Amino acid sequence: MRRRNTVLRLYDAPLYRDWAAWTTAFMVVMTAFAIGTSDEPRGMPAWLDTLLATITLTALFGVLPAWIRLWIRRRRWRTHGALTNAHPNRTFAPLPVQGTQAPAEPVAKDVRAPSHPAPASVSPPRRDNSDPVNTSRVLTRARQTLPHPVARSVRALQQADTPKDQYEAMLDAAENLALTVCVTAAALLHQPGRDAGSGVLSELRNAYVGRGAMFGTWTVGLHRVCDEATEHPQLLPAPFSSGVADMVDDLSALKAERNRTAHGDKPLSQPESALRVAECKEFLEHALRAAQFLEEIPWLCIASCDYRQRTRNFHVVARNATGDHPVFERQTYEWNEPVAGDAFYLLAPEGRVPLSPFVTYTFCPQCRQTETCYASRVPKRESHATVKSFSRGHEITVPELGDEIRGLPSRR
Repeated sequence: MRRRNTVLRLYDAPLYRDWAAWTTAFMVVMTAFAIGTSDEPRGMPAWLDTLLATITLTALFGVLPAWIRLWIRRRRWRTHGALTNAHPNRTFAPLPVQGTQAPAEPVAKDVRAPSHPAPASVSPPRRDNSDPVNTSRVLTRARQTLPHPVARSVRALQQADTPKDQYEAMLDAAENLALTVCVTAAALLHQPGRDAGSGVLSELRNAYVGRGAMFGTWTVGLHRVCDEATEHPQLLPAPFSSGVADMVDDLSALKAERNRTAHGDKPLSQPESALRVAECKEFLEHALRAAQFLEEIPWLCIASCDYRQRTRNFHVVARNATGDHPVFERQTYEWNEPVAGDAFYLLAPEGRVPLSPFVTYTFCPQCRQTETCYASRVPKRESHATVKSFSRGHEITVPELGDEIRGLPSRR
């Protein structure tokens, strides 16, 4: 059983995620305030009465529960150690990834003793170029054919040097995939004349004006996409709807793994990280296979749009935001309707569909260059919105974008 990072051996690190630390802090503040402001007669000086009461109540209702929790954990650690010593030639199956079905009983596998003596210590296996993450055909295809936010994060995964880096990059790739599919669906549903599909848009709107968009926002949005596609099959192309339905459970499992990490259960060693990567890899690859419908709806970033008097149409130069290369390939089009410059569009079968306000092409003061960004959150009473860079996570303020987001359908 893996020990946790602790503070003063009683509280889990980081402190702001530990209920026992919050209970102790609450007892210190509330006891000092209640006793210090009391008008009851005292038999000792007020400062001494307050100090003794604070120490006593904090020890009873704050420190003591944390100590009891530590005592229970130590008993579990001793039990686990005794079980390991009692079965030195057995390896116990790891706990399943959250979101998969657990076995009814612990599984033990007998390992035959080798014919030659084992070395005194065995170092963990070193990762080489044969690592399946590096050579995965599914990941390599995703780098070449999917929208840039997904392809870039998959590239970072395949180029990670250590299992720990691979683990973090895998969760980032999963979140970017969920985000990309969710905002693509939202853009397709956010078209004039479409009354249905407001459930997805209202879910995003309430996330933007609330705590801000995060991994859970995108997976909940994908569940809403499945619901809308079931009720109104004509809203989205059939490959899009079936692909989302095929990937949503995998992305939800990877979101649960991200929550597991965020709540203090991070892998503490390289071998444990390698195990987590092996457990999560199948979910990511299956989701990427299901996302191949995105190849038929490429993202375009408009570089220029000029009206041609002779042909009476618009000459458009657009950057094809596909693949992991940071410089997008330029393509030219002749369209009958104008499009906005420095804005993202979907090249959908029914025509050009704007990705605003979900995705923007915005200048980043920190990077000193224009970045592909996604909407993150909106202040309740201000017109601007905060967007985040896909590549570096920098937060950028975009004027007037908040009004456009607040114009999305609200929850019914």
